[in-house]
Amino acid sequence: MQNGATSPLTSGRPVRWGILGTGRIARDFSAAIIASAGHELAAVAGRSPASAADFSRAYGGRPTIASGDCAYAELARAEDVDIVYIATVQLCHAEQILLCLAAGKHVLCEKPMCMNGAEARMVVAAARKAGRLLVEGHWTHGWPAAVEATRLVREGAIGELLSFHSDFSFPNVPLDPQDTHSQNEAGGGASLLVGVYPMSMALRTLGAPDSIHAFGTSARPTPHGAVDTSCQVSLSFNGGKQSAVVTYGWLGEGAQESVWVGTKGRVVLCNPAHAPTLIRLTLQAGKRGKYTTTEQNFPMPSHPLHLPPLTFPHSEGFVYEIKAVENALRAGQTECFIMPLDDSVQLAEAMDLIRKQLGISYDQDTRLHQLSAALGPWWQRAGLATLLGVAAATGLALGAALGRRAR
Repeated sequence: MQNGATSPLTSGRPVRWGILGTGRIARDFSAAIIASAGHELAAVAGRSPASAADFSRAYGGRPTIASGDCAYAELARAEDVDIVYIATVQLCHAEQILLCLAAGKHVLCEKPMCMNGAEARMVVAAARKAGRLLVEGHWTHGWPAAVEATRLVREGAIGELLSFHSDFSFPNVPLDPQDTHSQNEAGGGASLLVGVYPMSMALRTLGAPDSIHAFGTSARPTPHGAVDTSCQVSLSFNGGKQSAVVTYGWLGEGAQESVWVGTKGRVVLCNPAHAPTLIRLTLQAGKRGKYTTTEQNFPMPSHPLHLPPLTFPHSEGFVYEIKAVENALRAGQTECFIMPLDDSVQLAEAMDLIRKQLGISYDQDTRLHQLSAALGPWWQRAGLATLLGVAAATGLALGAALGRRAR
């Protein structure tokens, strides 16, 4: 992690949040801000003044008075906002990250941070140029159960690590052409929406893979292109000495667990592994068939009773991500252990390869990727204004055509 430094936030005042997007995930996250001591929801921007005002009535914060892109620019310029949480559809993320960084704001962006590796490299270069904190919201890594599980593995509790297995599969997700989850043109599909969870943990555990092999299923809910609906990924590490198997999708009910296998036993991050509260440690007790098993439970944070009900299961756990971001801000850091920037780039590039093997492509893959390959290290030298110009020229502004639809 190349962790630079910025001016730390004064310890005596709250972290002031701006919420970009007023959809379901933004509402759950805002509830966690309210539940977190030392944090303040300062402002919110929506597609329209009405959506921002409606959000504000439920969660607080000053609503923007402009519409669409102008509302997001208004939020980015707000002097009473320290950090912006981006909660729009992933098609818009890269452009909105650049907008906020150029205005001097720190950024926490919902996963996936970008549509592909080229966009990820560009926003990371912009964040480092700006000297601002940029975090991709892979909240799993901040849950106490996940922190403890990875500590056990790292410190050798199960002996030498041999393999990692992780699943995030669940049925009953309708392929609705009106839902961005099902739209190729909006970056839909299982890989970017659920596959990033187990893939992030696999790469966090084992590092850069020697090889990635993926196969799965797809559908074509809209004429624009296909989206993947399920996938199995096999990864090899360290010359074949270690391996990982990752499964995800919307067709079947999977185990939704993460399992680390070592020479002396295994650690299980129990269902739901993406938002875990239970660890199971199983160790061999001297000979085959004899084991000792211990479990460790971590309590779920509470949801403020005066707020609307949460939309997504376990959204109470956003408080862990918020606390990790706060710690980074107060320390003047420009990266966070939740998801270091190089990890975000590595994950985006891995998902590019998986989608290529599945035959899933987005318009952004051909536009920005070709330019990135041609320019190479130039990303690291370019100023923010130049990066913003590249973003517009290569079609990142395509999000406007979709009306900036929030989740």
